[in-house]
Amino acid sequence: MSNNPKKPSEGQDLRRWDDEGGAPRSGHPSQEVPFAPKHKTETTLYYFNIRTEGHLVEDPEGDSYPDLQAAREAALATARVMIAEGGQKGEDRRSWHVEIMNRANEHVLTIMFSEALGPGADG
Repeated sequence: MSNNPKKPSEGQDLRRWDDEGGAPRSGHPSQEVPFAPKHKTETTLYYFNIRTEGHLVEDPEGDSYPDLQAAREAALATARVMIAEGGQKGEDRRSWHVEIMNRANEHVLTIMFSEALGPGADG
């Protein structure tokens, strides 16, 4: 059997395989750090419907949050902004509330606007 210079030997093929990023051969551990698993953050779609004294303003688009606690914090922030806007217009919105609904339009939590003000904010 002659060694044809144009055809690499099996050893050269395997070495090239390793050098070019191929799978490590049995008994030859890879020098590369294994890929870290990608942690995909699952999110859930929530709708923030605003209930006033006599009306319901439905959220047509919703927003995604990693969990209900994050949605609750966002609802409190929304309530604070809406209370401040109402104050500029001379409206008392502390009795309003946010009804948090899930993707299936099921009620999951109610946030009173007054909760956004914290304790002792009855003034």
